[in-house]
Amino acid sequence: MRSVTFLILLSGLLVAATGCVSKSQYQTEVSSLQGQVSQLDAALRAEQEKNQALQAQLGARLESAIPKIPFTGATYRTPSGFELPAVDIQKALKAAGYYAGTADGKIGPSSREAIRNFQRDHGLTADGVCGQQTWSKLKTYL
Repeated sequence: MRSVTFLILLSGLLVAATGCVSKSQYQTEVSSLQGQVSQLDAALRAEQEKNQALQAQLGARLESAIPKIPFTGATYRTPSGFELPAVDIQKALKAAGYYAGTADGKIGPSSREAIRNFQRDHGLTADGVCGQQTWSKLKTYL
């Protein structure tokens, strides 16, 4: 915005230097242009504030739309509230021959795929969630 103001003032000085306008007319025009620049600057700030508010709203909506991972660290939680140690799930899947990774207590994509494969092979709904029915069959491999 400073460069715009500078250019406006410079153009006004050039007009004044050539003698095309009187000093009072020049000052009136410069004041008018400065007022317009101030209005544009205020409008720009208002739009930036609106943009920030919209970004915050969008972030909040995205955060609430992303499903929460049904486990945290060493404890695995299903959406229904069933909990068990995640490392036990991985150990049982490994013993059953469905999981080749490290039993680190972090249920990631490969663990969920192993759960789905186990569920398919054992006549369960293959949703990748180790609920009570899945665990009742899987825990026998521990």
